[in-house]
This record gives sequence, structure tokens and C-alpha cells, in this order.
Amino acid sequence: MSPGRPQPATPPVAPVDVRIRTINVDAKVIPTGVDGGTGMIDVPPDVATLGWYQYGAGLNASAGSIVIVGHVDGYKQGQGALFNLRNVPAGAEIVVTGADGQNRTYQVVARERFVKKSLPSDRAFGQQGALRLTLITCGGPFDRRTRSYVDNIVVTAVPIREPQ
Repeated sequence: MSPGRPQPATPPVAPVDVRIRTINVDAKVIPTGVDGGTGMIDVPPDVATLGWYQYGAGLNASAGSIVIVGHVDGYKQGQGALFNLRNVPAGAEIVVTGADGQNRTYQVVARERFVKKSLPSDRAFGQQGALRLTLITCGGPFDRRTRSYVDNIVVTAVPIREPQ
């Protein structure tokens, strides 16, 4: 390759499965993007399936936030994969399997609740800073008028084991 030519970017490794033993999560993950109508991250309609924000960091990134989202529950479907995310303790391990077949292990360092309108998007979706895994679901009180939860539960985890 000639000097001065940019190297092709390494394609991101997509997560395909998330396991959190302490809260009994074993969920499939599919790529997702942005909902054209709301401008918000698109969440898979099946509450048992999680969504990876494919425009952010992949599992092979060296910096930024790997964002995975899911429903807490659904009116007709019941509890979602992240129903108990609000109970995950600091120190819990999260194992994420990538499309490359490798498992990566992360450790929970923070669990926070934000009013949806106050979610720190730059921090949650940021592509700067140390590599981290960010899981997001709904939480707090349910607003019957808007048919939506008022808050978001955000869990941040950091890598503790290299791919295996």
C-alpha cells in the first residue's frame, strides 16, 4: 500500500448474545439503528431480543461505548430480557458473544437511573474515552398517558477479559 493512503477501517464485530448470570439474562442481540420517526435508538419489537447500536463501537473497538438496548417489558409480551437490569449489582459479570464467535467479559461499574429527557447521550453513546459496554432499558414509573416509562436504567461495564 502506498504511503499517505488511508488504511481501510476494520469492520466492527457485532454482539450476537448477552449473558448476565446474576439477573438470569441470556438474550440474542441484533443490529439496530435510529428510528426515523422519533430520532431515538431503535429497539427490537420482541422484548426477548436486544439491539446493538450499529453506528457506535463494536466489540473490537479500542475506545467508546458499545451500546445495547432492550425493552424492560411489553404489554402483550410480558417481561423483557432486561426486566431485572435495575437489580444488577456492581461487580456483576456480563459475557458478550461476538459474531466472530469470541466471548468478551465485562464487569459492571455503574447502574444509574435518568429521566429519559436527561439521559447523558454524549456519555452513553460517546465514541471517545475508555472502551465500555452500556446497557439501556426503561425504568421508573410508567406514564399511562404516554404509554411509556419515565426513566432509563443505564448500566456501564468495563472489559475484564480479552476475547476467548
